[in-house]
Formats: sequence, C-alpha cells, structure tokens
Amino acid sequence: RQRPWSRALQPRRPRPRRPRNLALQMPPPLRRRGPGRAATLAASAAAVALLLPPLLPPLCGAAAEALTAGELLDCEGDWEWSAFRQRLQENAAEGFPFDGELTLQAQELLGKHQDVLSMDPNSAYGASPGMLSFFSGCNAPPSPGDEAPQQPFCLYGAVAALWVVARAGHPDRRSLLGQAEFLLGKTMRNTLDFMESSGWPINSLDVLANLQRPSDHEFRLPQDLLEYRPPRPAEIEAPAPAASSTEASLRIVVWEVGVHASLSAEPLQMWARFVPRAAFAHRNLIQDQYPQWLPNKCETLYSHARLTCDTVEDDITELFRRRLPHSATSKDPIEGIDEFAEEFRAVAGERLAQVDAFLCTVAYLCLLAEGLGLPVLGYFGHPLLFMVPRSDAARESFWPRFHAMAASETVGFAVSDPFLQMQYDYQVGAPRLPAIRTHALYTGATHFPARPNEVLVMDRPHECVMMCIIQRLLSAGAWSSGERSRDDREQEEEEEWPTKDGRLRSAGGPGYPYRFLTRALTDRSFATFSQFRAVLLWAYDMDLITFYEFYSMNTPIFMPSHLPKYRFQQDHMDYEGQWAGRRDEKGRPRMWPEATEGTSPFEEESLDAVRFTVGFSDYFRLPAVQYFDSIPDLLHRLPQTDFFDVVQKMARFNQDSLIESSNSWRALLRRTTGWDAELLLL
Repeated sequence: RQRPWSRALQPRRPRPRRPRNLALQMPPPLRRRGPGRAATLAASAAAVALLLPPLLPPLCGAAAEALTAGELLDCEGDWEWSAFRQRLQENAAEGFPFDGELTLQAQELLGKHQDVLSMDPNSAYGASPGMLSFFSGCNAPPSPGDEAPQQPFCLYGAVAALWVVARAGHPDRRSLLGQAEFLLGKTMRNTLDFMESSGWPINSLDVLANLQRPSDHEFRLPQDLLEYRPPRPAEIEAPAPAASSTEASLRIVVWEVGVHASLSAEPLQMWARFVPRAAFAHRNLIQDQYPQWLPNKCETLYSHARLTCDTVEDDITELFRRRLPHSATSKDPIEGIDEFAEEFRAVAGERLAQVDAFLCTVAYLCLLAEGLGLPVLGYFGHPLLFMVPRSDAARESFWPRFHAMAASETVGFAVSDPFLQMQYDYQVGAPRLPAIRTHALYTGATHFPARPNEVLVMDRPHECVMMCIIQRLLSAGAWSSGERSRDDREQEEEEEWPTKDGRLRSAGGPGYPYRFLTRALTDRSFATFSQFRAVLLWAYDMDLITFYEFYSMNTPIFMPSHLPKYRFQQDHMDYEGQWAGRRDEKGRPRMWPEATEGTSPFEEESLDAVRFTVGFSDYFRLPAVQYFDSIPDLLHRLPQTDFFDVVQKMARFNQDSLIESSNSWRALLRRTTGWDAELLLL
C-alpha cells in the first residue's frame, strides 16, 4: 500500500537557537592530536568542554535519584517509546519483515519529537537538544529524596525509528540514516553510541551498513550483516630461544629524530637489553615530543643501565624547535625538507662525526639523514605520508626517495605492527618492511593485581556517556538485589558521584564484584596501572601504543567486538595515495585483499574497508585479548573470566615474541651497520 510520508520527516535546515545559558556556548574546537599512534584522553581532555556542564539541566528535567538503565537506554518510563520498542522487537523476531503499522508508529514519534532531533549550532559540537538531554540524564548524580525520575530523551528510540522509516523505503532514506548517525555522536567521535548495549534490536552497524551503501541498492537487514564481525586472534608460532647476557664493552652514539618518544624508546630499549656488549648513548634531537603529560621522559622511557638519555639544549635543539614549533601536539606538514636537511648538516657540523647511527621514527624526517653516510634505522608508528606536504609535487618527490632508502644496504626500516605494514605495502610495495611488535619494556611493570576489585577504564577523547551507562546497568543487572530499601537509597545518595566536565569518572554497585575507574582518578603511572585486575580499552586508532603497554605488562585487556567501535576519525585519508612506481615483491601477493577493490585501507569510516583493516590490527591478532559484544555482555563476562589463565597465556606469548623481536632488532642492526656479529650475539 502507499506509504503516507509525513512532511515532518523531510530534511530541513536546522533553525539557529538563542543559547539558554552562557554555558551552552561552543568551546574552542579540539585541535587534532598530532603525533603518535594515538593521543591519550589525558592529552586532550583539557581541551574538551564536553556537551554540557552540570549547570544546565536535561531537556526533560533533571535526572532524579532512581533513573535506571532501562529508563535511559530502553525508555521504559515512556509508554509510547516502550510500545514502539516492543513492536520492533516482535518484528525483529520475525526477521524484520515490512510492517506498515510499525512504520507509521515510528513516523509519528519522529514527527512529535522533531524539534529535539535537529542540530543546534549554538551547542558544543552541534549536539541536538535530545543528545544533550541523554548526556545530562546519564551523568546526573542521584538526587536526595523520593522524587519520581524525569526521563531523558529517548535517543536510541529515535535512532531506531529513523532506521524503521528508512527501511520502509522512504525516498530520502540516506538523510534519515545520516540523522541517525549524527544522533549517535558523529560530531563527537561517536561517543554516544552504545546502542548495542540497549534492548533495541538494531544498532549503529545496521545504520552505517545502509548509509554507506548506494541508495539504489537493496536495504540490508541485521541478519544480512554477518560479514561485519571482526576476526579472532590467529595462531602464531613460537620463535627460537634467547641469547645470554654479558658486560658492555663498546659505546654506541645514536641520534634520534621523531615526534613520539615511545616509538624511539622501543628499539633503544631492545638494543640496550639484547646487545649486551654495547652501551647506547641516546639523544633526542627533538626534545618536545608526545606524550607531553609523561613526567621525566628520560626516567620513564629510556631508563636502563646500558642506555644513556641526554637532555642537552643547544643550537641543534633550537633548530628543531624553530622548524617544528608544535612537535608534541601537531601533525602539520613539514615544508622545505631539503632546506631543513641542509641547515641541519650545517648546524651539526663536526658533531656528526661522533654519531654511530641515526634513528628516525617519522619516515619523512628520515630524509634529514639522507647523504650523511651514517647507518639509518627507522621504526615507524605513523602513516608513511605523515608530515609530508599534501601537494602532488612533494609526494611525487618523496615516494622514490623513500623507496631508495628502504632498499639501501645501510638503511634498515621497520614498522610497529601488521596494520602499518599493510598500509606501507599498499602504497609503495617492495621492499616490504618487516613488522616488529612493540614490547614497551620501558614500562618496567608487571601485572600484579593489588587492586583486585577494580577495573581501569582507558576511555577515548570526547568520551561522555560510557561510564554513566555502566553505572546505570550495574544498578539494573542480575547482580542487583532488586527492590531497594530506604536505607539502601539513603546510602546511595551519600556516596560520592565523581564527575568532571559533567562526566562520571567511576562506576560500581554493591552487588557487583568490580568497580570501574577512569585513569583520571589515578596518578597515571605504569606501576599503578599494573595493579588493576584488568583494563577496559576503548580504541581510537587502529594501533594504540597503550594496547601494547598493557599487553606487555600481562594485564588482561577487554575490548569491544562491535565493528563500528573501530571506525575512527584520525584523518587517515589525508595520507592516502599510491606511488606510480609501486611494484610487488616477486612471489608475494599484496597484503591488502583483492576482494577490497574500490576501497582503501585509509578509509577509516567505511565499514567495507574497516572489516578488512581490523584483520591486520593486533587487537584481533594477539592471543588472550578478551572481547565483549556490549556493555551488559562485558558485565556478565568479567566475573566469569579465569584471570589466572588469561595472564599465563599473555605471559607465554610475550616471552616467545620477545625472543623473536630481539632477534629481529639485532639482525636489522647488523645488516644496517655492518657491525661484528659476535658483538650483536648473532
């Protein structure tokens, strides 16, 4: 039958609104974090005045003491939304056939609430009033007394309704699905998207799989999307046994240039430990490196008996500070690399004769060592075109120069993980760079759960409702005692509700065995992190160094398995491109699958690309990582986890792979420098 589309559903330009309160003024936009595999929340949280401060109540009234997870996520306190959800669940049980009455029901709800769905240009990140209401209602602390809870806006119900109308064949289905993506936090790195943790039978995957599909293609239902399930870790063979240790008898001077201190720390720590006949004197030519918040980089990252970290400030330091004034926070392109290299050679002068090897952790900065006659080693944790100017001329000049260096006998390049190895292979082909896993031995810590009832939460930049959703679910789960007494409620009211910028920073419940704490409630040291029972890691890039730090400490890691959680906004398409002279290595197929024709491994928001890129991420390759489908699934799995078994599997793999990595680093050093094999214990 004909579908009576309402005018209320037609796309329209949002009306500018006058701010209700000065607190609604848009804060300065978050500057994209620059170097490194991914910035931590600590580095960016100060720049984010997220959504609403506590001064402004939710759209539907201040959250009262008894707001539950069901009321927040499933809208149980609103009979219209509850009736719609129940009918949608019945429709899902039948395989999502077209249901005209369900479509009309969705259409009426959207028309009724349209004013709270539109972007508000005066609010932070353009969040709509409905999004603001959901955020505030989730994070609001319990109120004293016996007030009946006032409901936040039914955000996930609105997303479901938009999907239902789009599924029914609405002529502007892309706009409807785009609006659904916006409501889940598109402008805030998708940090409102926990719909898979609710009782609604659809989630962001169902929205995105159709939004990113041509409009003339058939609409895909949830049962058609099994291909978007991330893989599970593959079996990895254990390598050969380790070498013995001896006293250092030789001093090797290494100059390093890069913008992420943890990347240079990796090879230096490995050489200091596994080339025991040599001591390494190390100098950071760029003193200002990410992470800025890390106290005393020399002590934290480069501490070892056979590794010297220098803090000299001289004319060389001044040159790099002038050329890269925001080296710790910006990923701006480096203009005039040849003039930069010439000036570097002139300033360094005779001091270059004292240098034994040059280490670079940004591929473009390796050009500074071109022609110096020094062994050059590169360890890359950034895209190949990171910091390369975006002009065609600059890129066409860089491709062959990088290829020539990579093929040189006095140059040894490696990447930090298979994901980057695949991207480099996609762009330049042969020679394929080896991937040497990050072990982060600089942490100096091993998992010892002195805080056995606490789980550390490593959240994402812009995170805003994840902790409060955990808290609401803890209050409503099977571990809850059900009906609460007045004494229970009074005790709950007296408990601290720790928030910052309107966001909850811890979550727990009297009937649940674990309490969740964000890193903001710790001293941020590795020694402290290693004491938690486990870590809950929400990635915001495909190869976070944070992941390797916790894995190397043998700390159990819990990560989401929902594919949309691995759609990132790190501007990777800025680094997309292929060298015209690219060629494959004989006898080795390209790493990027042929089935992905028409997609790029740099398309970080495309489901069709991401479902392949996650297969190259160590998140899904290393053994014993724990996965959960939703937050309720996480809360169910945590108490059932055999943590002893998990830690033992991680420790065994770490031991075996450490041997393999140490052999790789020594071999790379031997090939590049020509140093004696006996010195390198090869």
